[in-house]
Amino acid sequence: MNIVELQLKLHQAIDSITDRSTLEVLNKLLSSDKGPFAKMSLKEYNDAIEKSLQQIKEGEFVSVEDLEKESDIW
Repeated sequence: MNIVELQLKLHQAIDSITDRSTLEVLNKLLSSDKGPFAKMSLKEYNDAIEKSLQQIKEGEFVSVEDLEKESDIW
């Protein structure tokens, strides 16, 4: 799929949304430079890794089994 086809597909998908809250979330996602897909510096990246490793050492994580149980009630 080329860029023009992808743009058309996205426009059509957005045009079909009639729920205001969904459109607001989509707008926020597309206009935000923060969030899960935000660019980060190498220092921020390394700090995030260090924080994650520390959380694992301290037992602050969810096991696969617990996650599967939790997902069953979604």
